[in-house]
Amino acid sequence: MNIIFTYPSWLVLLCILAGVSYSAVFYRKDKALNETPQGLIYVMSLARFFTVFVLGLLLLKPLIESESQKIEKPIVVIAVDNSESVLFNSDSLYYKTDFPGSISKLKNSLEENYQVEVISYGEHIDDTLLFDFVDKQTDLSLLMNELESKFFGRNLGAVILAGDGVYNKGQNPLYTNKFVETTTFYTIALGDTNKKKDLAIGNVAHNKLAYLGNDFPVEVVINADYLKGQNAVVSILRNGKELAVQQKTIGGDNEVITVPFKIEADKAGKQLYTIELKALDGEFTLLNNQQEIFIEILDNKQEILILTAAPHPDVAAIKYAIEKNINYKVDVLQLGDYSGGLDKYNLVILHQVPSLKGGEQKLFNDIKKDKIPVLYFVGGQSNYTAFNQLKSGLTLVGANGSTDAKPAFNIGFSNFVVEDGIKDLLPNLPPVQIPFASDYQITNAVNVLFSQKIGNTSTDFPLIGFNASGDSKVGFVLGEGIWRWKFQDYIKNKNNDAFESLISKMVQYLAVKEDKSKFRVFAESEYLENEKVIFNAELYNDIYELVNDAEVNLIITNAEDEELPTKTFSKAGQSYRLDAGVFNPGKYAYKAVTSYDGKNYEVEGEFVVKALKVEYLNTVADHQLLFSLSEKTGGKMYSKESFDQILVDMKENNKIAAISYVNQELTDVIKWGWILVLIIFLLSLEWFLRKRYGAY
Repeated sequence: MNIIFTYPSWLVLLCILAGVSYSAVFYRKDKALNETPQGLIYVMSLARFFTVFVLGLLLLKPLIESESQKIEKPIVVIAVDNSESVLFNSDSLYYKTDFPGSISKLKNSLEENYQVEVISYGEHIDDTLLFDFVDKQTDLSLLMNELESKFFGRNLGAVILAGDGVYNKGQNPLYTNKFVETTTFYTIALGDTNKKKDLAIGNVAHNKLAYLGNDFPVEVVINADYLKGQNAVVSILRNGKELAVQQKTIGGDNEVITVPFKIEADKAGKQLYTIELKALDGEFTLLNNQQEIFIEILDNKQEILILTAAPHPDVAAIKYAIEKNINYKVDVLQLGDYSGGLDKYNLVILHQVPSLKGGEQKLFNDIKKDKIPVLYFVGGQSNYTAFNQLKSGLTLVGANGSTDAKPAFNIGFSNFVVEDGIKDLLPNLPPVQIPFASDYQITNAVNVLFSQKIGNTSTDFPLIGFNASGDSKVGFVLGEGIWRWKFQDYIKNKNNDAFESLISKMVQYLAVKEDKSKFRVFAESEYLENEKVIFNAELYNDIYELVNDAEVNLIITNAEDEELPTKTFSKAGQSYRLDAGVFNPGKYAYKAVTSYDGKNYEVEGEFVVKALKVEYLNTVADHQLLFSLSEKTGGKMYSKESFDQILVDMKENNKIAAISYVNQELTDVIKWGWILVLIIFLLSLEWFLRKRYGAY
């Protein structure tokens, strides 16, 4: 312990001198104390001296420097796998009855020398030991991240990890983070490493969307263990009705069989299909013989109309690129054959229309009436004067004749993402023949995709651009000859992917209609059974400002048409949010309702909850992973019968040791209460003695 003064320490001498001076002034020749015993005078003099000295000393703000030692026990974490796969063996009864007691006994023994923390892991982390084995996924990387975040910088001596080594979510725990390498892992191998006689659905590959009337592919992967020579029968059902069935002979003891199907999309909406394997004699479990998939069947494709002034190779190239996307259906008409009926189309592509021949007044009246998006291709047969009157966002000033121009990408373009394959193709593209004009004026609303590059000179003149400022979106392409871009793409890349992507993205951007509804509800279409179903909602006033003054309710109905209790959205900023919780596997319909400004609004939708069966797909324990984890970190792996040896091995591990901390602390002396008591005592003693002997 040391005393430190805030002011120079030589000032202590002044405090002593002040105490001596005060004592001398009061008691050296005080005649009032002539009859007072000399010993009491010394006592009063010392009381005065110490009072003045201590007060002076306190003015120097002395600090006491002290040291304290703290010993921290090493931390030992017991982490136990609480997932379903632990029970997939003949010892499942042991894990439910005796195993919890064995872990508890180990914990109690460790607490004599270590600070013990416990964790249950699976699909999530819990700070208590759970032995219900109900988690439907195992995420070992989540455990490693939890250990790092919770014990980083602390004296973590070891982790005792009890599990089967199987993980089906997250990353390999051996390579999750470097923190793993700094901690000793002792692993307890649970489960069974022997492969069992079993037939299981390993994976089902399918599209999430299909169109009504089309066939869609479903590919079923079957894992067959020790069933050689038997027949695997796989079928696809909907509402209990068998739609397709195939039989495959199992040729080996450990075989993977792929079974392809083609299923007709004959009913619109979200459809539930069941993939089912016929049970074989002696299978370890039948829980992995069935899997459900959900596919949304759309009852219409987007329809595109191409109207052309005259036959042109560009039209064939455009049509080909659009139809590569099965979501689109393309009709091609000559302008003279058009008689009306635009309302069924999502986009109209006008190739050199308006044309020099004229006759498109009805067409443009229909476009304006139905508010159909338009993509203009402007070329040598176009009527430039008529085009300038269409308010596309582009005006050709003094257009006369034609010239050649190549495309140059505008890095400021933001309407959609332009893939690298398209950008890489641009320098190789041949020029297109564009209208020659003294100026190409565009409005501020136009977003230019490609600018004109004439010869080796890049210009600010637009080649392809888009305008979304009106009632419907408008796009324009200046020039003829883009069919050559398709051939150049094939010459360079041996495919037409870049050209098709460019046309497809242009069409998608223009054909997608903006949502102008005042009440909108957002939710995922699919959830897993362990995921919370979250809804978000937005309500707009007449000028499309977000408001949340109204109450929004949600009604959910299950597949049996049973209406679940109504739920109410909470306000989240200017919007709404609802955590509806978790649901059992199945198909659900929802209806969100609200009233605002005297009007009722309603939004309907569907979502499906998928059963999570990943724990059933791999019933074989991975003790090799547990062994590698222990060996990599300097620990050992133990069987479930011998993990008492952990106590002995941990005592012999020099890395697991207590840490001693030395804390230095500065204390302000003036905060010591007993000093105040001392000063009051000294002053009281002096006053009492002087009063007693007539010095006052």
